[in-house]
Amino acid sequence: MRVLGLMSGTSLDAVDAAVVEVEARGTTLDVSLTGWTEEPWPADLREAIVGWSEAAAVAPAELSSASMAIGELFADVAARAAASAGIPLQSIDLVASHGQTVHHHVDADGRAVGTLQIGQPAVIAERTGRTVVADFRPRDIAAGGQGAPLVSFVDALLFGEEARTVAALNLGGMANVTVVPAGAPFEAIAFDTGPGNSLIDGVARRLLGQPLDRDGAGAAAGRPSRSLVDQLMDDPYFHRAPPKSTGRERFGEAAVTRLVAAGRALGLDEFVVLATATELTARSVAGALARWSPAWPAVIHLSGGGTRNPALMSALERAMARETPSGAVLPRLQPVDDGGLPAAAKEALCFAVLGHEALHGRPNSLPGCTGARHPSVLGAIWPGDNYLELVGRVPPARDSSPRIARIVLSRSSADERRRVPA
Repeated sequence: MRVLGLMSGTSLDAVDAAVVEVEARGTTLDVSLTGWTEEPWPADLREAIVGWSEAAAVAPAELSSASMAIGELFADVAARAAASAGIPLQSIDLVASHGQTVHHHVDADGRAVGTLQIGQPAVIAERTGRTVVADFRPRDIAAGGQGAPLVSFVDALLFGEEARTVAALNLGGMANVTVVPAGAPFEAIAFDTGPGNSLIDGVARRLLGQPLDRDGAGAAAGRPSRSLVDQLMDDPYFHRAPPKSTGRERFGEAAVTRLVAAGRALGLDEFVVLATATELTARSVAGALARWSPAWPAVIHLSGGGTRNPALMSALERAMARETPSGAVLPRLQPVDDGGLPAAAKEALCFAVLGHEALHGRPNSLPGCTGARHPSVLGAIWPGDNYLELVGRVPPARDSSPRIARIVLSRSSADERRRVPA
């Protein structure tokens, strides 16, 4: 089955699209990446979304019209990704869209009680003619989970190994980690560790007038304030046990304002403040692994925009060295690209897999990762012009294969993959 995954994360740096071939063989899912692309957000929509994540109130008319506009944007990205890959849009069987999160509501006790992703799936189905799976997070919350991180399902089944514990770390707007115990992918745990790029990008915008700290140059020009990092690490979120999730509501513009104000009160220049934000991200990731990982990982598979920030990568290496338990080996930080999966395509590919499994009625969540009471089939379906033909290819329940237990990335396809030009 050919699935086109669409993803936009909390960093709002781009809308990602991945064209993926998915085939089930018993309990193994073969996944082959055909092409992928990243397209920047229109500035007006991006600024509105950043503001809504922390606004006390948003006009329903504004939110609903933006959801339609974002649906149009996602449909355009899907069509251009297919065309640029040399694939007719009508050959896409299924579109799986994460949507754009504008609010993820976690109460004072750490329970996720609501989540809102916009980017109308009905618009994508109408414009592309393809069947769409979207709205993945609410079902997990209804089952008592955090609704995040959902990519942990793919992380566990793709990266898990028989003989050693491994982890997968995504450094997007928020940072999330999946820890997969040796030989036990269904016992994986996952959670948001805290900020990924959100504070770094926010400080760069506020103090440097730049959308991000490109190549980590700003942070490299300063030295982090250890006392300020220690103060910031007192945030209760860092001390809360998993399962847990967070977003811009906690580590967005309001947190940037507090960080900048604290830096100014200490007389720190902009580069020191930026280095401090970078160090906070690295230390919160390493500290979370040291405190909550059931076993120390041998390898950490890295993805997300933060991997393109050398200052953050260096800070993470230092933080992991400090946190590595006595007698344990420092984990190897390995970009997912090294294993044949382009980092820029990873999350879109993950949602393509989640959509495929939802269409087949198979659970596509891991309770140990989200905290839900049981595995669920996450995602709702918007029929396209191909819906009846598509569901006719899904095996009846009595004939369907058991739950997927392993995901294999086709290395031959990965070697021949190409990035679709934006």
